[in-house]
Amino acid sequence: MRQRHIARPLHAKRRQLSLTRHPLSTNVDAMEVDRLKTLVGSMDGDNPVNGLQAVAELHREIGRAEAALVRRARLSGLSWEAIAHALGVSKQAVHKKYGKR
Repeated sequence: MRQRHIARPLHAKRRQLSLTRHPLSTNVDAMEVDRLKTLVGSMDGDNPVNGLQAVAELHREIGRAEAALVRRARLSGLSWEAIAHALGVSKQAVHKKYGKR
């Protein structure tokens, strides 16, 4: 038999997260920031291939940082609307990207 998903209030979800370890990080640490600075610096070289590889890595790093910050925002009680406004996208877009994780 298929189980139905029962919506729980946000405070109940937070309490559950405090009881079980959340598998995804909510931190953007100094090491990640230093990595981003290094990647940006490596784009100034003469070799365009190296610059393109740095841009690709920056995309991945920014995506990870954004995901961590969205998780932290949700855990702190921010609405999808507030997160969307901060990111400059629609509420539907941010919920579609991060809502089911």
